[in-house]
Amino acid sequence: MTAATKLPVECESKDDVRAEIDRIDQQLLALLAERHRYVTRMAEIKTDPHEAYDPARIETIINRVRSRSVDLELDEDQAELIWRTLIDWNVNYEKGIIAARRRAR
Repeated sequence: MTAATKLPVECESKDDVRAEIDRIDQQLLALLAERHRYVTRMAEIKTDPHEAYDPARIETIINRVRSRSVDLELDEDQAELIWRTLIDWNVNYEKGIIAARRRAR
């Protein structure tokens, strides 16, 4: 944590809490952008749009997210919903890139 970072119990006003949420949102966006670059690279590596959807891999990820959520005292249903949404978006994004590349040949 930086000097300006406050723990939740140290926040004394709504503005304090909002500032911390804004800080975390910036970090989340940066991490999502980094993750997206890897998803894009995966789409470049895959050769068939059907490769984008791997149900076994998805369930492995979801199980891991749920387990880690419990460890972090985060509602595992909420975490699963977020990850399933993210995965669905990524699968469709990958399929689109792969299909476009195949059409361009």
